[in-house]
Amino acid sequence: MSEASSMPLIENKPAVPKEFNKIARRYDLATFLNQGYASDLRLSVERMGLQGDEKVLDLCCGTGKSTRPCLEALPKGHVIGVDFSEGMLEMAKANLSEKFGERVEFQLQDAMNLDFPEASFDAIFMAYGIRNMSDPEACLRQLYRLLKPGGQICFHEYSLADRWYARPYWLVLGYGFVVPFCTVLTGTSRIFRYLIKSVDRFLRPSAFLKALDAAGFVRTTAQPLRSWRAPILHTFRAYKPEA
Repeated sequence: MSEASSMPLIENKPAVPKEFNKIARRYDLATFLNQGYASDLRLSVERMGLQGDEKVLDLCCGTGKSTRPCLEALPKGHVIGVDFSEGMLEMAKANLSEKFGERVEFQLQDAMNLDFPEASFDAIFMAYGIRNMSDPEACLRQLYRLLKPGGQICFHEYSLADRWYARPYWLVLGYGFVVPFCTVLTGTSRIFRYLIKSVDRFLRPSAFLKALDAAGFVRTTAQPLRSWRAPILHTFRAYKPEA
């Protein structure tokens, strides 16, 4: 085993996509049994208020769980789903390509080094992805470049609320339920132990809004998701200024 492969994932984020390859075929089952997973993604997309004809980048699209609500909101639009896990993209194509045809395409790309021209997209949606980036601030600057002037970006992301109880709540939920439950379903605990640590280390909502401001975005907002997810899961929205 190489030194890099034996490192904890939290210290070796470029290895995260390969770990998702290992659970790709069981990932949808795990999320299906997660109460509210699909409806939460749909709510974040609804909060974007898309007009229906935009070109949207769904970044870190995984098996297409986030791509589906984007497509449903864009009857005349087009979605490009991007992920750096071959296994997850295979599942996304199997789940959505036949139903949505030419309105969707999937590409294998590194979210830290995207191969798109400047101002390519009307909107960008990124679910459960920005905290996995090796340099989130650099990623934000890149996404700013890819948006058209006036375009919107939306992050559907775990970010512990600026409240004293949010962190212990997450740790109990994560190590008490998420890790053991998902380990049984997928046969591995590594990616889920990483999940708990990555959320714990990620920016709190107020700090992430400041990072968006620093990258040049305007009209930045954070909205919690519903019920038991409110202390831990948020919709972040921001805009690139008009030209």
